[in-house]
Amino acid sequence: MKKTKRTIACVMTVVMFLVNSSAVFAAQDGAVGNDVRIISMEEAQQAAITHIKNVMSTDKESLWNTGVKIDERKAIFDDKNRLECYYFGIKDKDNNDCGYVITGANTSMYPIIEFAEEGESFLDVSIEHVVEKVNDMEQADLSSKNCKLYYMGDMNYAVECKVDNNDSKIYDITTSDIVEMAEVCWEDEETQEQDYSDMWEMYLNMTTRGSNPPDSKGEDFITNPNNYESGYKDSKYNMVDGGFIYYNVMDDFTDGFVCAPTAATNLCKYWYLRDPSKYGDLFLNCSWNDVFWEMFEIMETNKQSGTPEVNIEDAYKLYFYDRGLSCRAYLYHGTNNGIYVVEELDNNRPCNLIVYNHYKYRDHSVLALGYSQFTYSNGYCSTYIRIADGWINYPSRYVWGHCQGNWNYVVVIPD
Repeated sequence: MKKTKRTIACVMTVVMFLVNSSAVFAAQDGAVGNDVRIISMEEAQQAAITHIKNVMSTDKESLWNTGVKIDERKAIFDDKNRLECYYFGIKDKDNNDCGYVITGANTSMYPIIEFAEEGESFLDVSIEHVVEKVNDMEQADLSSKNCKLYYMGDMNYAVECKVDNNDSKIYDITTSDIVEMAEVCWEDEETQEQDYSDMWEMYLNMTTRGSNPPDSKGEDFITNPNNYESGYKDSKYNMVDGGFIYYNVMDDFTDGFVCAPTAATNLCKYWYLRDPSKYGDLFLNCSWNDVFWEMFEIMETNKQSGTPEVNIEDAYKLYFYDRGLSCRAYLYHGTNNGIYVVEELDNNRPCNLIVYNHYKYRDHSVLALGYSQFTYSNGYCSTYIRIADGWINYPSRYVWGHCQGNWNYVVVIPD
């Protein structure tokens, strides 16, 4: 049996998080006739991305928080060969299957038809089973390329395998009970077309309305978040006490992938300068170079491959302990588009932010020190984290919480 989450569940999750529900559901009562707009695959993918980010921000336990990408795209048609929906297969950062999202293909359909957050897609599994069954029955040598997907309405699907020019086999693949059919039949449960244009507007414009930060290769570094935001309802800014200092860069110590021990050295430097009487022993032999190489060893950093993320948390605890101090350190996966980092910075302490697949930094550890945050009337929050990035000495650059890739972070709480 396929693992799905019905459309209404998806809709309610997004509505509660993003907009006032009355504005969305008011559009469901009227027919639209010729006003139905076809959704392009590019628009559908944007809706899928908005949905993925919403799940990540509302469900800390979702596997998508470890970082995912859209790896496969398919258009799915009805029995009359009309475009009905789009399928987006998802993989994690290690290229493992991590669920899927199926969107509508016009404004008379919900933007998100169904989704799953883990495992191989039921569509791929079902097509494989159908191909095996047809090959066994017909003594053929078909592949998935010989198959065509159909959407039959109400989250029902069929696949057709073309055996030869005159013969084909059709199977209902809605559940694991793959059943042969004589023909593709549309499940016509509603006699009146619905208009979900407002909902599509929300999905397509939610991440860009009034907010247009750089999120692709070739853009400049973010140094002034105000340049990218307009029309917001509220904004706030913060910097940890004493955060405006000159930090070390990776080239101060050595070459290679050494961002994690550099960020750790800068965190120790921050606490030392903030209160030398309490944290003076963090300054090993009065040398930040010595601090770096100690962190380099504890973290088991490799100049060619970098630092295993799982080592960072314990490295802070061990280094503090070795210096006669103590701290609590915790590694967290996912940051709710930067909001969890803001909560930590509001506690007036920096944290070790780890970004993956960032358009500028790629996979990189930095020290998070402050933020700028913009909130819009529909609830959307655009968050920028101010960092010491290990590339320049002064913390004048930001990373944007909704950027491509994913973030993790290590909280360090000196005792």
